[in-house]
Amino acid sequence: MKKLTFTALALIMGASQAHAAGYQLNEFSATGLGRSFAGSGIMGDDFSAIGYNPAGMTANKNTGIQLGLAMTEIASKAKSKYGTDKMDYFVPLPSFMSQWNINDKWFMGFGVYVPYGLSTKYKHDSNVATKSGGGARKSYLEVIDTNLSTAYRFDNGLSLGASAILRHISGELTSNLNAAERVQPGAKLYSDFKVKGWTSAFQLGGMYEFDENTRVGLSYRFKSTQRTKGKHYISSASDNPMIVAGLEAMGMLGKFRSASDPELPASWILSFYHKWNDKWATEGTVKYVQWHRFYVFPGETTWPGVAAMGKQNLDVEYRWKDAWTFALGQEYYMNDNWTLRGGVAWDQSPSRNSDFRSNRIPDSDRIWTSLGASYKTGHHQFDFGYAHLFMMHASTRNQPADLDVKYHNHSNMFALQYQYNF
Repeated sequence: MKKLTFTALALIMGASQAHAAGYQLNEFSATGLGRSFAGSGIMGDDFSAIGYNPAGMTANKNTGIQLGLAMTEIASKAKSKYGTDKMDYFVPLPSFMSQWNINDKWFMGFGVYVPYGLSTKYKHDSNVATKSGGGARKSYLEVIDTNLSTAYRFDNGLSLGASAILRHISGELTSNLNAAERVQPGAKLYSDFKVKGWTSAFQLGGMYEFDENTRVGLSYRFKSTQRTKGKHYISSASDNPMIVAGLEAMGMLGKFRSASDPELPASWILSFYHKWNDKWATEGTVKYVQWHRFYVFPGETTWPGVAAMGKQNLDVEYRWKDAWTFALGQEYYMNDNWTLRGGVAWDQSPSRNSDFRSNRIPDSDRIWTSLGASYKTGHHQFDFGYAHLFMMHASTRNQPADLDVKYHNHSNMFALQYQYNF
């Protein structure tokens, strides 16, 4: 099969502009969103440690379940000499977590959430879709983790945890194949590339409690290689029946086999928490994601058009670099029922420069500002989080196509969460 890479299997219920840099997501905790995800995995005020640091489950002494829903706005203006293309829509991100405390030392957890993803949608007649060589229209990625975790707390304040993860990926990339016009003027070929598959992943974590008010945690999520297969559909929107008939006779239209083996990066999370008094606490997180393995995005198709256009492959080089995130949050324990919180974060993009930034992932550094609140009554807890993301301007250079694009992006995120403690 000929290799065919489509700029990024940037596919999931999210968007790179609207989440963590690259296409990694954090949005499976409304309490975490309210503090820009500072203190991830060790806060003990919900069950999301399952996804961030399994050892942090020991900081929550409750057994219960948690349902969450985040809504993320994807807002972007893509400006070029041909005009401005706009995107502005919301994407839902649901999550489920549960925790069982076997005793005061053993803890078990289960979660279903979305750790990676992207969603960008350009209109079929947009400048990006019709003028660029890649002809990007829709990019969709969905990675769903089903996580089974366990943790053990030792008498000296040390907790260790591990997660076994069953990971499913599904994705779709649609494109206007503008390069085909050079081979067959008027062909107006349209590509719809779909894949899906399963793999496993693992996560380890540790947490140390200096006392009941101070703790620090470190977790490591291993890289995983996703094995996927699917279908690649090629169609023509040409209004010339002779061209369509000729393409069909050459076997250029129809359904073909597709496959891709993208690698999802390893990452480290270091978090701390300190409660100063009965009212105030401070938390922070440093995160390091090893994006350097995302150098060229691989894919395969049996479509003969790759060779017909004089290509051995259509690999796209990203040359991403490793990236850092720094977050700082503050809790205010108003009373037994209400907790208020806020946070800020700086999130580094793995994109190196405009030459290797894609219209499918017009990623840039961003600054988070967040607010949130929790309300407890009896066995119930209700959480709300809001964040606004200020994103640095980004640009892409599309070669050989004459379409340089400047992106102006921002995002608003809202999350609601319900916990029930047995």
